[in-house]
Amino acid sequence: MESSEGASTGELAEGVSYSVTTRDGADGVPVVNIKLTMTPEAKARWTMSAAYEEKGETHPDTLTAAYELAEVLWRQGSADEAVELFRYVVAGRRAVLGQGHPDTLAATSFLARVLEELGALAEAEQLTRMVWAEHVRASGEVHPEALTSLARLARIMLGQKRAAEAEGLVRQVLAARERVLGQGHRDTLGSRNDLAGALRAQGRLEDAEWLYRQVADDAGRLFGPADPLSLDARANQAAVLAHQHRWAEAERHYQAVVDVRVRNAGAGHVDTLSAQSNLASVLHGAGKVGEAEALMRTVLEGYSRLFGADHPRTVSAMRNLAAMMHRRGNRAEAEALCRRVVAAYERRFGPGDPRTAEARANLRMVVEGGG
Repeated sequence: MESSEGASTGELAEGVSYSVTTRDGADGVPVVNIKLTMTPEAKARWTMSAAYEEKGETHPDTLTAAYELAEVLWRQGSADEAVELFRYVVAGRRAVLGQGHPDTLAATSFLARVLEELGALAEAEQLTRMVWAEHVRASGEVHPEALTSLARLARIMLGQKRAAEAEGLVRQVLAARERVLGQGHRDTLGSRNDLAGALRAQGRLEDAEWLYRQVADDAGRLFGPADPLSLDARANQAAVLAHQHRWAEAERHYQAVVDVRVRNAGAGHVDTLSAQSNLASVLHGAGKVGEAEALMRTVLEGYSRLFGADHPRTVSAMRNLAAMMHRRGNRAEAEALCRRVVAAYERRFGPGDPRTAEARANLRMVVEGGG
C-alpha cells in the first residue's frame, strides 16, 4: 500500500490559525494531527469573552481578563482601545472590590502610566495622587508602594514643567528611601536619578550631570554596567552634556548605551530605539546631519512597526526627522512629515491643544522657508 501524507493550513478567525497534517498509521488507519495557534491578542480576547459570557461583566475574572487584554493591546500600540479597557477595569474593580483594594490600585496605576505616556498629564496626576493617598492611608507614608506613587507623581510634574514642585517630592522620597532602604538600594539610586532630572529641568546642569554620573557609576558597580538603571543614568548624563554642547562626550555615552541595548534587547526593541533616537539628536546637534537623518529614519520605522502612526513615540520621531530634513533643505519631505504630525496631534489632543498649535507653527515655518 502506498504511503499517504498531507498538510494544510488556514485561518479560522482573526488571530486564530490552524495546521492539519495526515499520515498513514502503522495499522493503515490515517493519523491526523490538528494544531491551533492563537496570537496573544486573540487568546486574550477569547479569554475575556468567555469570562464575560460565563460570569458577567463585573466578575473579578472578567476584569482580570480585560486587564490582560488591555496590556496586550497597549504593547501592540492600540492605545485608544487599551485606555478604554483600563478604564473599564478600574471602574469595575472600584465597584466590586473598593477603591483601596490592591487590584484596583494596580489597575489605576497602570492607567495613569498609560495616560502619562499619551500626554494626558492632568488626568494621570489625578489618578496617581489617588493611588498615593490610598497607599498612605493603608500602610503609611514610607511604605514602598506609597513612595513609588509619590515618585511617579514627581515625574508627571516634570512633564508639566513644574520642576520646583517635583524636586520637593523627589527629595522627600529620596530621604525616606535612604533612611529605610540604605544608600545602595536600587530604589534609592532611582530617586537620585530622579533628583538629577529635577535639577536638570531647572537649568542646574552641572549639578545634574555630576549626580547622573554618580548614579551611573554606583549602579554599574553594584548591578553591572548593562543594568537598566546604569544605562538610564548614563543616557541622562549624555543628555545634559548635549544640552551644554559637549557633543563628543554626549555621543560617546549615547553610543555606548545603544551598543548595550542592541546587544541585550535587539535592534528593534523599544529601549534600543529610544537610545538611537537620543543618539540621532546628538549627531544632529553636532552637525553630523546625514548620520542623524539615517538613524532617525530607523527609529521612525521601528516605532511605526511597534506602535502605529499615532503613538506619541512615533509622532515625536516624525517631528525630529522633519527638523533634520528642514535643516538639510529638504522642504518637501519636512512639510509632509509636519503635516502628519499636525494630523496626529489633532486626532489625539484636539485642534485647540497647545501641542497641536505648536505643530501647526512648525508646519508654517517649514512652508514659509523659515527656521
